[in-house]
Amino acid sequence: MNDTMQENLLKLPSVPDFAQKNFKEHFLQADKVMLVLIGIQWIIATFITSISYDTYLYGFIGGGLITLILFFAYRSFKGTQVMRALVAVGMMLFSLIYIQQHLGRIEMHFHVFIALAILSLYKDVVPVFVAAATTIIHHAVFNFLQLNEISLFGMPVMVFNYGCGTDIVFLHGIFVIAEALVLGYIIKLQIEYGVELNRSENQILGLNEELSFTSLHDSLTGLPNRYNLYSQLKLMVANANRYERKFAVLFLDLDHFKNINDTLGHNVGDGLLKAVSQKLNSIIRENDIVARIGGDEFIIVLNDFSDSGTLEQVISKILDTFHREWIVQNHFLRLSTSIGVAIYPDDSKEINELMKFADIAMYKAKSEGRDQFSFFTATLNAQVHEEVNIAHDMHRALEDREFVLYYQPKIHILSGKIIGAEALIRWNHHEKGLIYPNNFITIAENTGFILKLGTWIIEETAEMISRLQHSGYTDVHVSCNVSTRQFQNLHLFSDIENAIRNNEINANQFAIEITESVMMEYLEVTLEVLKRIKNLGVHICMDDFGTGYSSLSYLRQFPIDSLKIDKSFVDDISEYENNDHILLNTIIAMGQTLNLNVIAEGVEEAYQMEYLKERGCEYYQGYYFAKPVPEDEFFVLLEKNRKI
Repeated sequence: MNDTMQENLLKLPSVPDFAQKNFKEHFLQADKVMLVLIGIQWIIATFITSISYDTYLYGFIGGGLITLILFFAYRSFKGTQVMRALVAVGMMLFSLIYIQQHLGRIEMHFHVFIALAILSLYKDVVPVFVAAATTIIHHAVFNFLQLNEISLFGMPVMVFNYGCGTDIVFLHGIFVIAEALVLGYIIKLQIEYGVELNRSENQILGLNEELSFTSLHDSLTGLPNRYNLYSQLKLMVANANRYERKFAVLFLDLDHFKNINDTLGHNVGDGLLKAVSQKLNSIIRENDIVARIGGDEFIIVLNDFSDSGTLEQVISKILDTFHREWIVQNHFLRLSTSIGVAIYPDDSKEINELMKFADIAMYKAKSEGRDQFSFFTATLNAQVHEEVNIAHDMHRALEDREFVLYYQPKIHILSGKIIGAEALIRWNHHEKGLIYPNNFITIAENTGFILKLGTWIIEETAEMISRLQHSGYTDVHVSCNVSTRQFQNLHLFSDIENAIRNNEINANQFAIEITESVMMEYLEVTLEVLKRIKNLGVHICMDDFGTGYSSLSYLRQFPIDSLKIDKSFVDDISEYENNDHILLNTIIAMGQTLNLNVIAEGVEEAYQMEYLKERGCEYYQGYYFAKPVPEDEFFVLLEKNRKI
């Protein structure tokens, strides 16, 4: 036997901290069972023996004292090793009473071994060893009294019912020790097995708790997730109904969060979401809720607010919280949020509908400039339903060819010749008549339908150029507008390339118009796509110039051919006052300096056109010459203009 095995055999088993609770419960239950067993032995076994052998003083009363002491000890030592040791001594003393009362008959010695076996169920080696020691000491002492014929309580002392030497006592002691060791080893195995079972139970319990937490909380921020939020909202609804109270659902969406992810990476984005979660958690009350339902969307539920004024103050405080500088992984970030508000039960008594209404109100806040909040209203709901209907109807309209392009001429100021046209979409609805783009383009962009519609516009523009070429107008270009969503789409370049190739047109007659915001929002991607489009020979025009991020640096960087001055600057031209200081002059000079074609749009009066001519602006478009017209009318204008 090596040292390690010997050490393991001799080492008393111990219960680790994580299993103490379960073993404590086991010991408490075992103590109760042992006390019941001792009580039964006292009342039945010693009572019957006392009657049979007239040994009341030694048996029944002695057993009663043992039982009484153990019951008193239980009150102070229950569940402890002290109590288990006392029970072991009590069990052995009862065994010795039986042996003595039956004049040492060998059959009664079985109770010693039965008691040892019963004590092993404690899963503690101490009671077994205490019981074995008690038995050996008793036999040694009482055998000495027996050999010397010393009586006890008026009856002969007998360990065995015949005279024997110390060899029998010694041999019996060896049996007791052997059984105690075997039982001790079995107890050790029981404890180890019990500990492992407990460890497994704890691991399973911990895993269940972890799974439970994960199923109810967002993995990134630790905030309640959508499922958890709905569960808590159900309780809040019940509470609000019971006490006739209100609560507000705030739908938060971080403004321009995608830009942070795209430019600084998702690690910084995730860090910012964690920081926002912690901040929101710190400013809400204990009975309020903050949850993350996905991406950069959060829900705050403000429970039991007193009035709308108080609610607005709380929301304003939340908005102000975002205005501080956020430091994430050594990046100093500026952030704002848009908030939509729906109130229970004023807006709805249904949780799903309440969440939808808060979402609708949030988009209203975004559409009005972001970094603000908006309450849900019935009017807003009607507007959203109308937009949803339009979104569905647009798909049908495209298949039914209800969309058409109108063309507004672009004029060379000095010669008065039509040099091109801007293609502007119209919806010729079968029931509502002509619908202008301001009523459906934004919806198309928000729903993603603009991608299909944009492809159709590009194809229609190319077909129009093909018809111009076949009619002999090879020097007239047609431009179409390209939205932000189209630049996000990887198919924009191939759509233009395919339209030019399939219609066999001169690429120089095809032009696209983009806004400053489109270029700046996805700078690197946009620049790469524009360069590829420019290589096709397509003309590129910057629309609404001066209303966005106007900068000489990016004007030089992008492959731009023309600047289109926004109508708001043309409106600044006064018929009677000095126009020397209006910003329009600077924009025209900037375009000339960069050798770009400058087009003024929204020209409606003769004096505006004359002023532009004086300042050296080369081209214009607007109602002064013609409003956007259908294709056949545009060809009529071209035919008339050809004679100039």
